[in-house]
Amino acid sequence: MVVAELPDNIRQYLEETRLAVFGCTNRDGSSHLTGLWYELRGDKIIMNTGAASKKVRNLKRDPRGSVCVIDHNGVRHVTLEGAVTFDDQHILEDLVSLASRYAGADAGPTIAHNIAKIPHITLELSIERVNTFGKI
Repeated sequence: MVVAELPDNIRQYLEETRLAVFGCTNRDGSSHLTGLWYELRGDKIIMNTGAASKKVRNLKRDPRGSVCVIDHNGVRHVTLEGAVTFDDQHILEDLVSLASRYAGADAGPTIAHNIAKIPHITLELSIERVNTFGKI
């Protein structure tokens, strides 16, 4: 089940530049959490990671994932849950977009090309569930 439409207040919150904590499930059932750059694109969360990462291995086994985006200036966060798919067709474009979002348009392409020296893959989280804490 994909959320039909994110409410405007949640969309606005997610469009601001914050880090995401991405979570998936290890083989033994424990949580695997990492900080990632993200971008809200339509009704999906786009992230990127090393193609050989533990996240990728976990998601190939169990595609469920979650993202928690925390506001460090206030006591609030948005957590998104859903299925994660892989996109290996737009890796460099996605890296440029993410790096530009976090490091600026001038530095983004150079940073993305440096990151891409190691094989990467794009993660797309289809938003199925949204939880909030605090005034969003």
